[in-house]
Amino acid sequence: MNSQKPSNAYADMRRSATILAQDAMRLADLQIQLLVLDITEFWYRARFGIALAVIGIAILLGTLPIFILSIAEFVHANSQLSEAASEGIVAVIAVGMGGIALWASLRRLTQAGESLQHSQVELRANIDWLRSVINRDDE
Repeated sequence: MNSQKPSNAYADMRRSATILAQDAMRLADLQIQLLVLDITEFWYRARFGIALAVIGIAILLGTLPIFILSIAEFVHANSQLSEAASEGIVAVIAVGMGGIALWASLRRLTQAGESLQHSQVELRANIDWLRSVINRDDE
């Protein structure tokens, strides 16, 4: 007869599941490290493009007052309004448009940031759960 004690199927399954979970955690960690490297490389490669964008924005912002004053002069020349009234009306419209654009931009950026935080919280919760399952003492 075989005097060898039969193995506990539950213990074997738990060991296999623990090894699988450890491998999954290692894989998740490596994927996060890769993401950090990819983001770092993106910013390194994007520096020149960002610098050009900053230069372009500076030029546009520098010419914006001239553009607004030109519109005000056009309004003054083609209406019965005084020069000051024309400039004031055009300035109020420009400030309103800029304010609306800024408000919409901040709202979108806030929403985008919330989705990233949600993913981070979920990832952390999943990793914590896997660790609790792996580190639980045998019953």
